[in-house]
Amino acid sequence: MKKTFIILSLSAILCALPHASFSQGFFEKVDLGIDKFKYSKLDTNYIAPPQYKLMISVGNKTFWNHDNIHIPFSWNDPDIYESYPGLENYETEEILSRTSQTSLNLRVSYCGFSASYAFTLNGKGSRKAFALGSNGNKFGFKMGFERNSLYNARFRDYRYLPLMYSFLDVLYEAGAIDKHYTIDEIAHHSVYERDDIIDKEDEANIDENDMWELDDIIRWYGNFYYAFNHRKFSMSAANYAQYIQKRSAGSFFVTGDVNFTRLHANNLFEADADTTFRERFSAFGIALGAGYGYNWTPNQGKFLLHGSIRPMIDVYSRMDYDAHYATVVDGKEKKGKLNRRIPELQPLYDHKMKLTFGGVARVAAVWNISPRIVTGANMELTIRDNRNSKDYRMYNSCLNLNAYFAMRFIKNKRRY
Repeated sequence: MKKTFIILSLSAILCALPHASFSQGFFEKVDLGIDKFKYSKLDTNYIAPPQYKLMISVGNKTFWNHDNIHIPFSWNDPDIYESYPGLENYETEEILSRTSQTSLNLRVSYCGFSASYAFTLNGKGSRKAFALGSNGNKFGFKMGFERNSLYNARFRDYRYLPLMYSFLDVLYEAGAIDKHYTIDEIAHHSVYERDDIIDKEDEANIDENDMWELDDIIRWYGNFYYAFNHRKFSMSAANYAQYIQKRSAGSFFVTGDVNFTRLHANNLFEADADTTFRERFSAFGIALGAGYGYNWTPNQGKFLLHGSIRPMIDVYSRMDYDAHYATVVDGKEKKGKLNRRIPELQPLYDHKMKLTFGGVARVAAVWNISPRIVTGANMELTIRDNRNSKDYRMYNSCLNLNAYFAMRFIKNKRRY
């Protein structure tokens, strides 16, 4: 119902816009401010704003998202490593989440300032994204929020290894089995992975004490760029045709990315029959880099083909863990924050930074069918990799495939 309401509302806006009356004085002042900020010192032989200032687009966006999260821990008893050779190789839990979903993306932009909202159309999980941005000829930025449910995530749980090793060792000594299994063999062949593909028979055999579950991943991010050849090259021309690239040109640019990622889970490392633990694993990173982009247009901007790459390196990162609990005491619910460190997660509390690489690569095509109608497609690969010196790592790679159709409204009085 909510999605239907959004779509109907957008349709009503599209129908009303050609007949709407706007305050000329207000928009003239806004336009003057935008001109000074965005359109100054343009080489109009190469770049020009569209003839219409307001653009509304609808896109069909397919996401391929890969989250790979490593959570370090160690067993409390140091003598355990002598009893179980090879156990030290499995001091990292691993959470894997891969999603492939088709989403509807709605975008509104005015003179290059844009807002967008996307939600999934298919799949068992849900993904929502919201973003604000501006793509100028000189500066550009984008700020956004994403939420992915972890309905298909897998958690590689190595904590059972000593018990399983001891059990199989007893069977071997008793002659019940012919092979003495190593820790590596047990880990590679018997790792318990919980996901939505578990058979009903296997699900019925799950121990009632296994109460843990993965919830979702949220991500706040912001990125920016500065184009050196901003008089002739427009990154915005390839980003939803918010400018018109009239002649082919390229540019080097500097770029940056700030991101905050948080995984929510329940009872992952803390478990109690009467208490629920809400656990949060977080990563914050700042990355800087440089790149190059090129716009090729053979016919004065009617058709545009774009390619760019922006490699980056983390200059700051920090990892954190905290947990909140809810328990019932004398029939009343009590809530609070876990104020002690979990011994099994001791390496995670080391906040030393480890340098990592990431970046963004993008190809796009834009076809300005008429001054008011535009269509296009783009593919963008984003890689973020935050980690500390103890290999607590939040790695995310996302491939966005987007095809969109847009219409422009409110004619620009100025000519460029």
